[in-house]
Amino acid sequence: MASRLAFVTCLTLALAGLLAAAPTALGAGAEAISVVERHVDVNPGETNTGATGTIVDDEQDVFHITSLADGTLHLTGHSTAAVTFLPDDPNGVRYEGHETFAVSANGTGGAFTTTMTTTVRVRATDGSFITIREVAHLTVTASGVVVAFDRPTFLCS
Repeated sequence: MASRLAFVTCLTLALAGLLAAAPTALGAGAEAISVVERHVDVNPGETNTGATGTIVDDEQDVFHITSLADGTLHLTGHSTAAVTFLPDDPNGVRYEGHETFAVSANGTGGAFTTTMTTTVRVRATDGSFITIREVAHLTVTASGVVVAFDRPTFLCS
């Protein structure tokens, strides 16, 4: 999940760089795009409570990016996914559930801030539940001061 924060941060910085390189488009005022994507991620070789298997995410993503003529950039995004863990051992415990992910990022004048939230809740074939929640935040001021935190929680029942 921390890798999502790094990905979103890199994505936002790359978008800001691309937008800065297109001043004629920005000179006309606000520019906005929305991206909607649906895909299935298949990740073999994953480990869950000691068992190896494949994680499958059937995911839909929606991102909105707005750039203003003054160089301000706003990005928001939301993902939902059906999540399945398929153990390599056919007698192993299978998990199925849901994941949500949201991100908000803003940047202007050399300053940047982003916040990300993730929640994953899966139920196992043995009746147990796993809930993972994470809130991460990053702020970089124009003078280079960095404030960051990452608060994951993991619950089993």
